[in-house]
Amino acid sequence: MTAALHVRRTSSREPLVAELAARIGTRPGLAALLADLDRRAHRSLVPRLLGRRVAAAWGWDAEDRGNEWWPQGVTTTVDATGLGTVPDGIAGRRVAVVASYAKPVPGPHGPVKQGARLTFLDLGSGAYRHVLLVKPVRRDDGTVGLAPVPVHAGGVVWSGSWLHVGATGKGCVSAHLDDLVHLGDDERGTAFGYRWVLPTRVDHRGGADEGAEKLRWSFLSLDVGTRSLVVGEYGRGEKSTRIARFPLDDEGLPAGSPDDPTLTRATEVIDTGVRGMQGVASVDGRLHVTTSHGGWLPGSLVTARSHDARGWRRTVAAAPMGCEDLSWSPAERLLWTPTEHPHRRWLVALRPPR
Repeated sequence: MTAALHVRRTSSREPLVAELAARIGTRPGLAALLADLDRRAHRSLVPRLLGRRVAAAWGWDAEDRGNEWWPQGVTTTVDATGLGTVPDGIAGRRVAVVASYAKPVPGPHGPVKQGARLTFLDLGSGAYRHVLLVKPVRRDDGTVGLAPVPVHAGGVVWSGSWLHVGATGKGCVSAHLDDLVHLGDDERGTAFGYRWVLPTRVDHRGGADEGAEKLRWSFLSLDVGTRSLVVGEYGRGEKSTRIARFPLDDEGLPAGSPDDPTLTRATEVIDTGVRGMQGVASVDGRLHVTTSHGGWLPGSLVTARSHDARGWRRTVAAAPMGCEDLSWSPAERLLWTPTEHPHRRWLVALRPPR
């Protein structure tokens, strides 16, 4: 059943992105964004009291600790450079990207849905900024505008100059960092007040052959050793809890086949995952997954050999409540995970069990 799961790339929206950027702002690049970080995170000791595998943690500013944005996915510059391609603007920087989705908020004409955003956090200084994820769309009058991207953003991978953001049943959406748009003052109102937006350039739509069930891209991470995306499903009750690998090409995109460069098939599928998985990381032949237990109980870290995922070993109270996606940092030997619940939101580094 491995090859039955696949993902197909849509046509590039780069011409629309270029037209959008020319109309509403400029595309100055990642270095300009990292020079324009406007918020400040702080080191926090509280998560060490709530999770026994916590090595370090960052806390957000007062507004972000309790607003409508729920952190889900995480990736870092370790992922960005892992495949050998170093994006412009990150040399010597340690940066984490956290993906969040917004719950609707009241507006003058009904609930306002802002979609998903990416938070770029400098792990050296603690400075950070939010960037709204958008989709360029052709309007009825022929101009190009932007629309929110309504995805759960349960996982994010920084692969070369690409960011892949989980879209659950739809697969993932992919944005190129050269497309970062700095908005002019008159255009910020079209993007809920955000100064920076990142348009998605392509979608990767999950699919399956006849007789197989599509994979839910609940969360994802990068496995440098196998040059692959590792994708997992959140599932409880009768829902599946599979983990699948999809190979990446030299550019950091899902690798197509010689017969069809837009179609990528899974190279491995494990159907014995853990109920309630929130994140997955492949580390030295092992799989680590997070599971959470509501808003007030600490989360768990569950580990198995990737070739024998029936022998899961659980470390209880390993992480604070609401732990989510995972990203591996081999030099530090730490697993990064964000936590989601209001007033209990941190970016946490965990020590994996041996």
